[in-house]
Amino acid sequence: MRGELARIAVYGTSEDPAAIRTVCQGDLSLQLDGHSIRCVSWRGIEILRGISWPVRDESWRTLSPRILSEKLHENGDLARYEQEFAIDDGLTCGLVVVAEARGVVTAVLKMIALRDFDTNRAGFTVLHPLAGVAGEQFVLRHSDGSEEGMKFPKVIAPGQPARDIAGLRHVVEGIDVDIAFSGEVFEMEDQRNWTDASFKTYCRPLVHPFTYTIKAGETVSQTIRISVRGNGKDLSTTAQTQLRMDADGRFPRIALAVERGWQPTVEYFDLIRKTGVKSFQLRIGPDIDEAFCRSAGELVQSIDAEADIEIVLPQGVEPETTLKDVARRTAEAGLVPQRVIALPEAYLKSHQPSGPWPDGPTPADCATAARSAFPDALIGGGVLTNFTELNRCRPDPASCDFITHGTTAIVHAADDRSVIETIEALPQVLESASGLAADKPYRLGLVSIGMRSNPYGNDVAENPEQTRRAMAMYDPRQRGLFAAAFAVGALASMKNVAVDFVALGAPRGPFAITAQDQAVQRPYFDAAPDAVVYPIYHVVRATAAMSGRPRILIAGLPTGIAAVATREESITNLIFANLGDGPTTVELPLGCEVLTLNTASFRDAVADPDWLENARPCHDGIVTMDPFAVVFARRRHANG
Repeated sequence: MRGELARIAVYGTSEDPAAIRTVCQGDLSLQLDGHSIRCVSWRGIEILRGISWPVRDESWRTLSPRILSEKLHENGDLARYEQEFAIDDGLTCGLVVVAEARGVVTAVLKMIALRDFDTNRAGFTVLHPLAGVAGEQFVLRHSDGSEEGMKFPKVIAPGQPARDIAGLRHVVEGIDVDIAFSGEVFEMEDQRNWTDASFKTYCRPLVHPFTYTIKAGETVSQTIRISVRGNGKDLSTTAQTQLRMDADGRFPRIALAVERGWQPTVEYFDLIRKTGVKSFQLRIGPDIDEAFCRSAGELVQSIDAEADIEIVLPQGVEPETTLKDVARRTAEAGLVPQRVIALPEAYLKSHQPSGPWPDGPTPADCATAARSAFPDALIGGGVLTNFTELNRCRPDPASCDFITHGTTAIVHAADDRSVIETIEALPQVLESASGLAADKPYRLGLVSIGMRSNPYGNDVAENPEQTRRAMAMYDPRQRGLFAAAFAVGALASMKNVAVDFVALGAPRGPFAITAQDQAVQRPYFDAAPDAVVYPIYHVVRATAAMSGRPRILIAGLPTGIAAVATREESITNLIFANLGDGPTTVELPLGCEVLTLNTASFRDAVADPDWLENARPCHDGIVTMDPFAVVFARRRHANG
């Protein structure tokens, strides 16, 4: 499969991934993708994750720039990149980036307002990597010239770890880095809250009013200057793939999320049953839809599965009376929940750690009322959105039976690399959340690429063209090999934290694992007209069979390869995913039966829900994996 069809198989869309140009000047290198500078490195060590220049609207959605011109000149020991772009009919902008072989990068941005332009953010952001940075010291320069010694947070900080930033100086893996900012006052946030694999230094400070206006005719100018020096550490490693039993670890139970419009039609019940999923995470919105409750009850009963219910309470209602009414209605629909979490609708939005907090019932009030309304269910604490909101509104573990939150990969950026980088941050999110849970079970809600709801604005971004768009609910990659590989990467990140439960998708809708809604998903079905399921269906099916099994840890994998494994009596089951941007060779344990889900097998796999059973495995111990390919391997042990 080549060209456009291959792109659709991998990404769910024929849209090309962002083109990346690498610029090298001596020991300095960086990458340009038209919308940002990525991976600024010195002697092969990443010292900045990126520099970008987003313009965001009143709901914090990133507006798409229209690039008018761009030029790259390389001359001797200097490279110069120039870009002109426009934001709607409101801003015209010019960017100049100069990279010097002596270890200096200078970026200058000028934005001219053609009319009064309302925005929540317009200007530079700098992303600092996690490796060699998290938990390390830095020197902060304030706008008045004073300096202050600080540390990048080790545990994820709910608020801003640094404010009033005019510059900062620190060391990354033996490299001295000095960054100076001018034209605006900057501050820093811990982007791991949103699973971004970075700390972000940005403008404008959140203590200022939002939304703000750039007046017609006004020019905003900002400059960033990065200076680096030093030899750096030797980070080269050599290792072979190794398997070892995790003494205490169990593979999380796999679930599917269901809310109104996501439940399968009756003729698809058998397809969902085949996944082996035995847990459904049912969300009941502020307007209780009895038809949805009935259809969800039919689904749960037909599969003999558990039902966990998430309840969003409308503003202005009394929790105890409302939840007792929900309990009655769900019981009438045949839904007997094992677990319940209830939150006021206002807590679907994000609030700073210092408040102000919404008026009316609190999450603690709802937990108390839920315990009264559902006396036989376990009552949860936490949030129905991202770790950010959990970290800022922390429940008392003593008052609940489990802690939960969800994740989305496209809060700040939606390019392929940024989405995959969120998997780098997930282990630190899980560790921080597990710490907040204390000794209570930790259950993840929906882990997805797309955004289920927008805590930071009015709504998720519309995405009718099905492009890679930040804060969109419908992301085309959900239909491709990309989402299957992403799910394996997310599960692999849970190896050092006891995650009891995780939802990897939904029966249908924006996070579907089945291909029920064909009418709105062209050109996908032009490329795969016989599609019944998406590639992620096979990952859900394989990992559902691993639910609760003793976990095996895998070490020594090539860069970019994620893997999970469990042991069941005489069989070891392994799943590998290539999250890198190039082909990678993986040496599997001897005696494995191997199935590869890639562009060559894509059409067969999406047409056959039983592909894992019907496809013919190979027995080659060395497998070359294309980007976003998934390998399912099984190893039988003669000694049991």
